[in-house]
Amino acid sequence: MSLFGAALIDSVAKTVHRQQLFRPGDTLVVALSGGADSTALLDLLSRFPDYGLHLIAAHLNHCLRGAESDADEEFCRKLALRHAIPFETRRIDINMAAATGRLNLEDAGRCARIEFLDEIRTTYGAAAVVLAHHADDQAETVLMRLLRGSGMTGLSGMAYRNDRGYVRPLLDIRRTEIEQYLRESGQEWREDASNSDTAYLRNRIRHELLPLLETYNPAIRSTLAATASVIGGDEALLEEMTSQSFGESCRMEEGRVVCNIGQLTMLNPALRRRVLRLVFKEAAGTLEGLSLCHIEALGDLLDSDRPNSRCSLPRGITAVREYDRLLLMQEIDAPLESGFEFLITEPGSYQLPAGGSLAVVLTGMADFAADPASVCIDPAKTPFPWLIRTFQPGDRIVPFGMSGRKKVKDIFIDRKIPLSERRRIPLLLCGDELLWIAGVCASELCRIDAGSAAAVRVTWSAQ
Repeated sequence: MSLFGAALIDSVAKTVHRQQLFRPGDTLVVALSGGADSTALLDLLSRFPDYGLHLIAAHLNHCLRGAESDADEEFCRKLALRHAIPFETRRIDINMAAATGRLNLEDAGRCARIEFLDEIRTTYGAAAVVLAHHADDQAETVLMRLLRGSGMTGLSGMAYRNDRGYVRPLLDIRRTEIEQYLRESGQEWREDASNSDTAYLRNRIRHELLPLLETYNPAIRSTLAATASVIGGDEALLEEMTSQSFGESCRMEEGRVVCNIGQLTMLNPALRRRVLRLVFKEAAGTLEGLSLCHIEALGDLLDSDRPNSRCSLPRGITAVREYDRLLLMQEIDAPLESGFEFLITEPGSYQLPAGGSLAVVLTGMADFAADPASVCIDPAKTPFPWLIRTFQPGDRIVPFGMSGRKKVKDIFIDRKIPLSERRRIPLLLCGDELLWIAGVCASELCRIDAGSAAAVRVTWSAQ
């Protein structure tokens, strides 16, 4: 082992220790393509001092280059054999996968690799999947995201460890160092011809933009990688603040994310944007499809003078403002728009289409307990059948103790009942007369007097 090789192993070991990427004795899945980067990664890990790692080589054949792809697979198989470690491989037609999933080749390949590597990691109970991205890859990634438009999250580049348990111990190493290490140790590697195809943005950055930038700053690759590292540290701090603010202002409730608008509006605008991103991620399970215009739309909901409003977001998510609450939910969980109605012809238990139930029970006398979820009705004055339905524009009721009619909509507004709940609240009618807004208000027509021989108690359970 040359002095350079020993120094490189020591440098990678320091990165692993500093970033706490894995521990001695761990089982690791090494993503092996056969290129210089992953070939060097496997060799470096096999020489790690006093770590006693259990390595598994995993290679995905994308079947994009015919015989060359097959030769890459065979090269990786022999490499694993030389290192005396298990070798796992899979063949997948990425062209077909891209067409089936309506993805470009790059996205289809990434999805296939993640699925494959996750499966191998689970099979072996590995502590991590190790990727061979290095400092030059980091520089290219930062530039690519800068050109496409990105905030701090994107400009922080690739993390040493991501939330999937994928680690990158070579992020502090240059490509030239990797190739020098392989040449000095007499190792071969495979070259992928597609890496020279400038139809791909990353390749244009690698072969055209970065060489141009080096005429302005010869150390531009290291500078970009160092900048990404600094931004990454700041990003980690902001993520911690974001999680704390999310926990203080938002909660999960029946599959929905429910946020306190007052608390969100008090946040620094930059922190609020980050919290709203996290709110969307919690609701959708991913940030894919989310852009700045969607965050601004959510901000407009928070700042709106309208107490009830909504907007549609990617991934089938609906955002709803209800007075002092902001809710994000899957569209299928959004408030009912069609409503419901059915007849009650006799005492019994009735399930409601929007969830919950009504219990209709004949009693000897009225119980005037102050329970808004229950009402007593004289069946002689308001006989069966009764109609149960949801709110309709123009509905009016004579509130108990009053003589004039009042719009149900105004009652909902006075009680600050959110729009999403209004279409779930059952209304009880006898003929054209509204007797009860369940859980909200009874009609004067429900008054039980001395001449009432019996009563029917109706109780609404929202669950």
